[in-house]
Amino acid sequence: MDNTMDQVNPEAEVVNIVSAIADNERAKAIDAIQDLLYAKASETLSTYKQTVANTYFDEPVEAETNETDNGND
Repeated sequence: MDNTMDQVNPEAEVVNIVSAIADNERAKAIDAIQDLLYAKASETLSTYKQTVANTYFDEPVEAETNETDNGND
């Protein structure tokens, strides 16, 4: 598989799967579908992990207050 083609056209993988199905290469098509689904799931989980990590482990940012301000301006 040509990686430069995949980078230029992300749908190239789908075209390759359709071509494999059309050419009656069932095993190749199934493997390509599984690879595509695994890559998408991995990307989604990675994004979700980052969101969860930010939610639980980032400290909240508090607004700076002027401690010498007594409110009598």
